[in-house]
Amino acid sequence: VVTRIAADSTVLMVVILRQVRVPVRLKPDTTKTGSARGCQQVASYGARALPITLFTMCMRSLAAVMCVAVLVWPSSASAQPVPPLPSPLSFDAARAFADAHNPAIDASARGLTIREAGIRAAGQRPNPSVGAEVSRDSPHQTLTLDVPFEVGGQRRRRIELAQGELTLAGVDLQASRRMVRRQLREEFFGLLAADEQLRLAESILDVATRVRDAAQARFEAGAVPRLEVMQAALGVSRADADLDAARSARVTAQARLNGVLGLPPRQPVTLQGTLPDHTAAPGYDAAIAGASTSNTDLVGLDRQIEMAGRRLALLRAERMPAPVFSVSGLFHSPGDLAAPSAAVNIGLPLFSRNQGEIAAAIATTAQLRGQREATRRIVETAVFSASARVDAARRRVDTVTNRLLPVATELEALSEESYRAGRTSVLGLLDAQRSLRDLSRDAVQAGLDLQLALAELEDLLGTPLP
Repeated sequence: VVTRIAADSTVLMVVILRQVRVPVRLKPDTTKTGSARGCQQVASYGARALPITLFTMCMRSLAAVMCVAVLVWPSSASAQPVPPLPSPLSFDAARAFADAHNPAIDASARGLTIREAGIRAAGQRPNPSVGAEVSRDSPHQTLTLDVPFEVGGQRRRRIELAQGELTLAGVDLQASRRMVRRQLREEFFGLLAADEQLRLAESILDVATRVRDAAQARFEAGAVPRLEVMQAALGVSRADADLDAARSARVTAQARLNGVLGLPPRQPVTLQGTLPDHTAAPGYDAAIAGASTSNTDLVGLDRQIEMAGRRLALLRAERMPAPVFSVSGLFHSPGDLAAPSAAVNIGLPLFSRNQGEIAAAIATTAQLRGQREATRRIVETAVFSASARVDAARRRVDTVTNRLLPVATELEALSEESYRAGRTSVLGLLDAQRSLRDLSRDAVQAGLDLQLALAELEDLLGTPLP
């Protein structure tokens, strides 16, 4: 970028210098009239102003180039290359890729650096102070050194509190990862469902086209009226419209998945897997036990309660006044003798001893414990509901996929064969096709509903499901 800007600025300077013409200085002539003398003065003025004009134009060009460099350089430096995406992309690979490139996770991870800096700040000791005084009276010069000392473990309490802040930042990072895991499962299997719907729409269009061709052949043979041809053509038009809708839904699902992966919306993604993949889930008892120890809401409240206790310990430690040791030296005193002295200053905690802050910390701890208990009950209820939805969705997938869909597929094939043989009307064939289409869509939606229920359960557990 810098090389290109320098080259552009050089070309710009050459063009400016070529476009400037140097006017000719006219010799003074006293015999000319006033108008001629005026023209001569203008020409002389232009010749004298030429160096200033060139300098001004050069400076303006340089300023413009520098402004372009300032505007272009940050954007070029901050532009990040698109990371390589595995193709085809499996669910495990997508999970690892999102954990490494999702912007929300990256922002939360940067919070750890801030908390680590807070630990360093908490461990800093108070600085000493030096005072100097010069006077006409005796002693003429005074030098004082004040060194404060923290007692009662104040520094240690501050460090422990800052370490608690770091632990809480780690909980925030886990919460971001939990959110991304849920979004990834929803969008990944949502794109798989969109692919299934697209393939289903293409197959339905092929079947509808075959039925229309068969109806046209039978009409040309005089076996059926034109009404059946029109009905079959209507089925083709509807299947074509469904195919366009499925393509649009697939584009939208891919853009959402790219957003979770931290990729541009238009970047193509090829997935590997099916909707029944990664459907293992723990039972209710195991889920409750896991959520009680790994749910980020509960873990975050536990860390807040711990931090409230550390803050209370710090407030109690700060009730102990910090002594300040002073050493003074007197110079140019009578007799040219220096008289050193030492002193200790200690504040008396008579009126303010952090009573209000300590009471607020105790009340905050009690409030957090109540919130933790309420959150625990909410999590238990949500885990029970999510487990029930997972079981219901699993039964729905089994019913539609293994019982209803095979029967509907066989009925559609028999209806098409019967229509080609002339033993049934087109209405029966269209009804069989409609039943197969609806059950196929129900099977895809049932698989997606199972994954959505698993995403909710995974979000409540706070840990990734296998």
